[in-house]
Amino acid sequence: MNKYIFPILLLMLALAGCQPRSSDQVVMWHVMGGPLGKTLDSMVADFSKENPGRKIDPISMGSYTALSQKLMASVAAGNEPLLAQSYEAWTSQLLEKDAVKPFGDYIAEMGDTSYLSDFFPVMLAECSRNGKLTSMPFNKSVPVYYYNKDLFAKAGLDPEKFPATWDQFIEAAKKLTLDSNQDGTPEQWGTAFTTGAAWMFQCLVLQNGGEIFSPDGKKVVFDSPEGIEALQYLVDLVYKHKVAFLTTGYEHQNDFLSGRVAMIQSSSASLAYMALQKIPFNMGIAPLPMKKRPAVVLSGTNIIMFRKPREDLMARGWELVQWMMEPKNTARWSAETSYLPVRRSALNEKSLKEKFARYPGLENAYRQLEYAHPEPNEVVWNIGRSIMDEDGLQPALKGFKTPAQALHKAAKKINLQQGGEAGSPWMALILLIVIVALSALGLIAKFRKPKHE
Repeated sequence: MNKYIFPILLLMLALAGCQPRSSDQVVMWHVMGGPLGKTLDSMVADFSKENPGRKIDPISMGSYTALSQKLMASVAAGNEPLLAQSYEAWTSQLLEKDAVKPFGDYIAEMGDTSYLSDFFPVMLAECSRNGKLTSMPFNKSVPVYYYNKDLFAKAGLDPEKFPATWDQFIEAAKKLTLDSNQDGTPEQWGTAFTTGAAWMFQCLVLQNGGEIFSPDGKKVVFDSPEGIEALQYLVDLVYKHKVAFLTTGYEHQNDFLSGRVAMIQSSSASLAYMALQKIPFNMGIAPLPMKKRPAVVLSGTNIIMFRKPREDLMARGWELVQWMMEPKNTARWSAETSYLPVRRSALNEKSLKEKFARYPGLENAYRQLEYAHPEPNEVVWNIGRSIMDEDGLQPALKGFKTPAQALHKAAKKINLQQGGEAGSPWMALILLIVIVALSALGLIAKFRKPKHE
């Protein structure tokens, strides 16, 4: 029983952090910060101005961890927001609780669904369950390579031609790694990447012909020969070819901007932050290199709407979502945040064409959407992604285990979770009883923290 105490306390704390609201609240919970948050606030405000009496307030939860905890706690307490960002693994969990109002219900009422053909298919596929849209795409991104064109030219590489394959990438990285005094510590590196390389690894597995989950979604299979070879590729960049070093957080991005690193893989949305400062070199943007096939994993959250007793509130939420999906508005969202537009026609909007002109290569990087794969939406992926990262990738990248050893261990651990995730219905009931009892007694207030968000 002790192993359940911490999750119970964690959920109690998350519940305490949710401001008490009536079931009629018309707010959107999100985690957009910095320039991204400013754009979201501005767009939602514009919607409210264009639709008097239909106001919706965006409220930041500060982080994805906080958002996840508060969403689950709000469902237990019955004070959900109207709209929220949600990863699809979260959405799967919320659908099990019948807490989400599928947008497909409104689309069916429209009668004409032809406009959906303008959306990128991978986005609709990710947002659908059994053919019905349960969410709508929002802050979506694909990984891209940012590279220093000036360093390419100095190394004798064509600055307008980024490596198209894994092998070409290795050769370019070798030419871009410089150790002038031969002390074993290059002053310039071909590339660098974080030890938290889950997104990067998923793309490599798919590029190598592998998969993350089995076709039926019942087990992870990233420890296949294709997955092991993909992780070995990353390990070899560091230890065999000596063209890369490991970082944490966004250090590799800072090293790239300082000119210490020639090529980095990051989110398309990272451009919004890099553009805040003057980049002291000619920067290129390119799609990811391929192995057996071109492939990337779509990342980011989607928008969900919670069921409400008042139909007019849900209709208001659907109106905002539709407004955000209009070509000119999704183009504006993309132009100002560097997240992806959700509709093909948005690529022809003036705001995006101007951005593509400022950043050559960005449009081609966006077009990776044509062969992108959805992020897994299995409930177990809520913790499975972290397990893959911490038990599968990091031990191999740090040299503690071989890729095969690390990936087999991580896959086994996730598959055990997958088999047992539905095995404790009584604990879920006990958890709910504890929360309700503590709420009634007013004890949760003791756990409440000052709100800084």
